[in-house]
Amino acid sequence: MKKLIFIVLTVVGLAACSNSELKQESASSKIHSTPPSHLLVEDNVNPLNVHQPKPRLSWYANVKMQTAYQVRVASSEALLAKGQADLWDSGKVDSSVSVNIAYQGKTLTANQKAVWQVRVWSSDSHQASAWSAPSFWEMGLITQSDWQAQWLQVKDRTVAKVTPARLEWMHYAANVHSAITELPPKHKLETQWGVVEQLKAQPTASLFRHSFNVDANKPISKAKLHSTAGGYYEIFINGQKVDDRLADPGQTDFDKRILYNTDEVSQLLDKGQNTIAVHLGSGWYDENIAFSKWSNPDAQKGKRKQKTLSFGQPKFIAQLDVTYADGTRQTIASNQEWLSHPSPILKEGLFSGELFDANNVVKDWSRNTQTKNLANWQPVEVLQQWPTQRLEPQLLPPIRAVKKVTPIKIYQPRDKVWVFDFGQNFTGIPTINLAKLSLTAGQAINLRYGEWADIDGNLSQKSGGGAPLLKQVDTYIASGKDASSWSPTFTWHGFRYMEITGLTSKPALDAVYGHLVRSDVEIVGQFKSANPLVNRIHDMALWSYEGNLMAVPMDCPIRERAGWTGDAHAALITGNYNYDMENFWQKYLGDFATSSHIAPAVVPGKRSHGGTYDWAVAEVIIAWEHYRHHGDLKVIEQQWDSMVEYMDAAESQLTDNLLRKGYGDWCDPVRVPGMTRKRCNPEYTLPTMTTSGFLAHGAELMAKMSALLNKPQQAQHYQALFERIAGQYHKEYYNPETGHYGSQTADAMALQFGITPPALRQSVADALNKDVLENWKGHGSIGALGQTYVYRALSDYGYGDTAYGIFTAKGYPGYQWQFDKLKATTLWERKGVWDPEKDPEGRNPAGRSLNHPFHSGYDGWFYEGLGGIRPLGDNPGYQHFALAPVFPKSLDWVETSYKTGYGKIVSNWKRVGNKIEWQFTVPNNTTAQVTVAGKPPKVYQAGQYSLTL
Repeated sequence: MKKLIFIVLTVVGLAACSNSELKQESASSKIHSTPPSHLLVEDNVNPLNVHQPKPRLSWYANVKMQTAYQVRVASSEALLAKGQADLWDSGKVDSSVSVNIAYQGKTLTANQKAVWQVRVWSSDSHQASAWSAPSFWEMGLITQSDWQAQWLQVKDRTVAKVTPARLEWMHYAANVHSAITELPPKHKLETQWGVVEQLKAQPTASLFRHSFNVDANKPISKAKLHSTAGGYYEIFINGQKVDDRLADPGQTDFDKRILYNTDEVSQLLDKGQNTIAVHLGSGWYDENIAFSKWSNPDAQKGKRKQKTLSFGQPKFIAQLDVTYADGTRQTIASNQEWLSHPSPILKEGLFSGELFDANNVVKDWSRNTQTKNLANWQPVEVLQQWPTQRLEPQLLPPIRAVKKVTPIKIYQPRDKVWVFDFGQNFTGIPTINLAKLSLTAGQAINLRYGEWADIDGNLSQKSGGGAPLLKQVDTYIASGKDASSWSPTFTWHGFRYMEITGLTSKPALDAVYGHLVRSDVEIVGQFKSANPLVNRIHDMALWSYEGNLMAVPMDCPIRERAGWTGDAHAALITGNYNYDMENFWQKYLGDFATSSHIAPAVVPGKRSHGGTYDWAVAEVIIAWEHYRHHGDLKVIEQQWDSMVEYMDAAESQLTDNLLRKGYGDWCDPVRVPGMTRKRCNPEYTLPTMTTSGFLAHGAELMAKMSALLNKPQQAQHYQALFERIAGQYHKEYYNPETGHYGSQTADAMALQFGITPPALRQSVADALNKDVLENWKGHGSIGALGQTYVYRALSDYGYGDTAYGIFTAKGYPGYQWQFDKLKATTLWERKGVWDPEKDPEGRNPAGRSLNHPFHSGYDGWFYEGLGGIRPLGDNPGYQHFALAPVFPKSLDWVETSYKTGYGKIVSNWKRVGNKIEWQFTVPNNTTAQVTVAGKPPKVYQAGQYSLTL
């Protein structure tokens, strides 16, 4: 082993107990003069609709090590500037923690504002820092009585007349159009023609508006608009859309809770008369065709009912609270005075797409016009009861268009059929440059979307399956006075290819572009390496994951679009290292709590069933990992009853201390491409192995969380449960002759979950390594559930080169093979389902999803393994973390960073000759335990360091 040398590059702090530490004490005074920054409330900057009675406050301490803090909160900026904390003064609190500090002040009421700031003390000064710049939060409308607004819906819904152009859209959406090359089998055609009849009866989307006056003689100090819908909605003030949110609000169990938004709109208001307007579509709330034959299984009888996913007719609520400079207030609320009108979106749905007729556009419908100029507007229906139990603030980032995607090629597979290839499978919406198409009045263009096209460009929608009953298509009917561009409003699609018909000549390549649409979570992780193949594998994970972040962690964006719980925990590590998922996971955990099922397969929504224990363990794993990554104990407290319910149900199903039913390591690779297998049923890791293994893991995590919540009896119970399951798992599945548990995933789970007795762990890792190298020629036999654990298990026991080698292994089912043979840009649900050698022209494409992020769990190893960044044991929030990179012999350099609640961790290394130069950054107010092979761990305080190994 080469001698370890370290050099301090930037003196913010040095390795703990180093001889040079005393020499640097004086340098810290400059840092100490910097006040705290990056103030957050509930992980948001200045949120406007907080409901938590004790909001969680976070900040960057900007000192090497915080030893104490003081928070003060006032009801106004003026009072805070005077040092008058009339709501709360924490006093000096001895603590190094600077994330998720609970407010402990006076009870706050609806719409109340709280202005706050913080100062800190550091380990190298007795003086407090300067106070931070003030930040604030405002309370929302906390209870139903705080809402003066009423829920509104259309009184008499309009069904548009069926014309030939409109009927074409229905035929495409129902997959019965004569131009489609992949018609359903004859025995399903009757069902699909029934779908056409359902589409004919589908009402239009709806427009709503209301004009009101504000006092022209009073300056407005603030105007808060609270709004939401059962369905997707857009809201406007005087013709201007309030926010760039799409597909809003996020999906929930709408009868239990609906998420609402609060926007500051004072800058949009005119003196005197103003107009507020709403555009309302179905969204998830009224999806009444897709999966109608599968939805809503009976929780009591365990039988599926022939119901839809719908919660009823779309509806909305809006309340504008105006505060004038003199302190007086005015409320404008949705009520019986509003008017409604059919939208030019004549048909719309998540799975079907949109039918838009520009001839039905209502001029100036959202603008501030006189009511007497409005024709054919109708009274609204006021709901006498709320359609949901409660409204909750939408604190997770909304869905937005986050990245532009431009096509790279146009195919013309048939006469007057053009197919745009965007070069990347993604989830989003297109924008059509109408000015470049020169459409005439009444001309209709049909846009179909698919993840696949053959060598000639023939579009395939086969990967969407038949269960949704609908196919993705948008139709635009021109008026001759069209806008410059058009995009669908209340739908989104999973696609790489877009077919356009209805044109008389070839469109220009720049006549269309797309946008990746997803929950706008902040990107907090960065990874790059010297190997372009590994970088491409990382990018594939990100495109797959981002394409399925739609307020729930979806399984796929084209077929089911559902929050499958097993998929969520299979790819959890990918989300946690690449994005700020704090509020996203809090919302998703809330979906478990509102589910009508125990151990649900899907949350939220009606398409679910219970008793899926290896899937629904996601609730326990996500809550624990949320705590480890974000340092938030409150989430565990909030989720506790629901998690206990899951664990009790799972424990009641044990037979000889094991669970015998589950999905297993879903979609592990078939032996050779083209092999048939029922669905994605696993071959190598049986369901009882994953179900029992994950229940053991869940029991151990529950024991830890019990201890955190000071529940010693439950901690003992869950620890004993873990030991019972682990003991039986080892007894039943460990083979002493082969030295392992029968599959790569089973071995990895046993090692990572502590199931394997300590004396056998290295030998099991040896057997795992042998299986990869000898039985699978360097490849993984891993399904969705094993992706997170196999690479960890290998590198934790000295086989980092083998773990890395899985990514670079040649041939099937390796990643290079997926790029070369499948032309994959996202992760396929089952990579061996199609044989490119037997079908080189792609005429018979895969009938499974081509964008399934549950296979992306490997991506966490790029951070934990190659970057070496990981939580230190059970320490929460990365205040104390581990750094221990793997240095594969065939990789020259790696650059990783991860932004935590305390700051950015950086770990970069490169080979220089026969040595490795490693630079890493430990953020302020944190420590890192650094481990290099052959050396005992060493603790480093905040600073930037360089080691030569």
